[in-house]
Amino acid sequence: MNSVEKTLAVLRALSSPDQPRRLADIAERTGINKATAHRILQILTAEGYAVTRGDGAYASGPALLALAGSALADRDLGAVAKPILENLQRQTGHNAHFAVRSGTVAVYLAKAAGRQPYEMSSRVGMQVALHCTAIGKALLASLPEEEVRAIIAATSPLIRHTPATIVEPDRLFEELAAVRQRGYAVDDEENERDVRCVGAVVCDRQGIPIGAASVSALTYTLDDDDVGVLGPLVVTAADRISSALGRRNDI
Repeated sequence: MNSVEKTLAVLRALSSPDQPRRLADIAERTGINKATAHRILQILTAEGYAVTRGDGAYASGPALLALAGSALADRDLGAVAKPILENLQRQTGHNAHFAVRSGTVAVYLAKAAGRQPYEMSSRVGMQVALHCTAIGKALLASLPEEEVRAIIAATSPLIRHTPATIVEPDRLFEELAAVRQRGYAVDDEENERDVRCVGAVVCDRQGIPIGAASVSALTYTLDDDDVGVLGPLVVTAADRISSALGRRNDI
């Protein structure tokens, strides 16, 4: 088999009904040696086509599921999220977003614009980095460490968007630990100057983190106290989107 055929064989193994699979299972099923299978899986994981479950097992990632059309849901993801975002916007008065991971970036699928005298730069279809956005950090904090390290390696060196951007991997891991403890992520002028965001992870029907919901506003309208109030509201909205995508409560 050439390299393309080997990659396709691994993708077929990941898509089999009895996933997730360990490296040895994938190597045996595809007839590819472990070293080669591991290299392919590392690339697929970094690009979002595979995910690790933390116990050495692999499963289909959100990018692969998106290519499968209706594998994540029988409905358009943005359409599912939109009414929930609109409710979040009414609750907070701020711009609300939903984005999903696509490889090493996140892509906005839905937006509910706030009634503010200013316009945010975000738009549906826009790509954003994972390491410096509330959406991205909420997602990264929910992924296995091995997968996060693969994403960082694939995007190294991390780009500094503003003076506040965290570009050191060790500092980013400390930040992700804080996100897990807090339950939501905060982008404090790390992606754009004068913009502060709060984000919480969204999972699919299998419980796999696929993206996040967020609210965004100019810093002068969103201080630290406001962030503490908004955090739980964003978490609730993200959980509602996850439920709408079919996530079971027992996952």
